[in-house]
Amino acid sequence: MSQAIKESIVSENNLSHRSTKFSQTAKLKSECSFNFWQKSLRRSIPIASAAIALSMSVILPSEAATVSYSGDTTNAPTFNRPETEGFEGGTNPPTSLSSNGTAVPYYSQPFSVNTTGSYDVVGFQDFLGIQFLYQNSFNSATPLVNLLNGNDPFPDENTSGFSGLSLTANNQYFLVTTGFDNSNTSFGTFTNTITGPGNITLGSTPVNVPEPSSIASTIAFGIFGSSFILKRKLRKLKSVN
Repeated sequence: MSQAIKESIVSENNLSHRSTKFSQTAKLKSECSFNFWQKSLRRSIPIASAAIALSMSVILPSEAATVSYSGDTTNAPTFNRPETEGFEGGTNPPTSLSSNGTAVPYYSQPFSVNTTGSYDVVGFQDFLGIQFLYQNSFNSATPLVNLLNGNDPFPDENTSGFSGLSLTANNQYFLVTTGFDNSNTSFGTFTNTITGPGNITLGSTPVNVPEPSSIASTIAFGIFGSSFILKRKLRKLKSVN
């Protein structure tokens, strides 16, 4: 065999060896890269879920189940209040105007709640007080319109309120505190307390905040979606390799 042919065979063998070695090296690098990203993605799934879950404690609002406010009906505007049941023999909700309280001072407090449920109202007055609850709006010139409930002193004199009011989230309500008749014992200072399962906001504009259950559902969906996307990327990476 000639020297030229021998050199050609050796060269081809060396080239084949280098090609095989390069291929093995490239494959090894690819496998290392795949293993690195596989481990990274696997680690990122619980980390992402934990981060989102941790944010739930920051996003979820704390529920203030009680709110109180004070007022004074001395020299306040007057109206012919609705007739109440009990002593006056009216109905509830009232359907007639009172013949005893034709010009009684009143205080109207707008409020709303962010959770539908049962709420209680207790008022303490230094006079013989009565409470009325309105929905959507209150107009002293038409005191029977939008009227939901009325109450004599509850549970006794110098207290008035409601037990187990069914209130709807984000509806506008008005709690009207007034007196029994036109005498000088039917006005003065008072404090009302509203309690219930959700946040209670004093004011004329309802706060359209999602209920906690809706927020929790949104966050839970976000956690599931993030984990699903990461797992999907992991499967795609496997198929490529």
